[in-house]
Amino acid sequence: MKKILILAVSVLLCQTVLFAQSGKSVSDNDVPERFVKDFHRMAGDVSKVDWYCVDTLVYDAFFVNESGTRTAYRFSNKGTETRWYIDEDNYPHLIKNKIQEMHSGSKIKELYALSVKNKVTYQALVGHRKGLFKKKWKNMRLMNFETDGKFIDENEL
Repeated sequence: MKKILILAVSVLLCQTVLFAQSGKSVSDNDVPERFVKDFHRMAGDVSKVDWYCVDTLVYDAFFVNESGTRTAYRFSNKGTETRWYIDEDNYPHLIKNKIQEMHSGSKIKELYALSVKNKVTYQALVGHRKGLFKKKWKNMRLMNFETDGKFIDENEL
């Protein structure tokens, strides 16, 4: 039973990897009204919001919150996920060290705190840069950590 639960959580987390990389840019007029209302209730008076349609009735809203943190909400019929993106200067040392220990030479493309159903974890999108000036990545992995930096699992992308 525990293995099934871990597998189900891993699959859910893998599906959310495409959060920032996929989706078609849309205007707020193309987003279901309930998601737009939920966004304004949660985020307040945010002037600039970038909406993306990820899947049928799955929408991402990217914005910068009042404290200057890049934030994203994912709205779907299953609920809302919140991501707070962390600047490279503020990456937790335990997480950086664990990534280097497990995947020497890898770089962190994105690191964010993820809140799903009031459970907060860290997710790191990790890989190798391809070329000096290209922004392409290879050997990508999604690594999951507890808030205290304890490694949970990883998924190859």
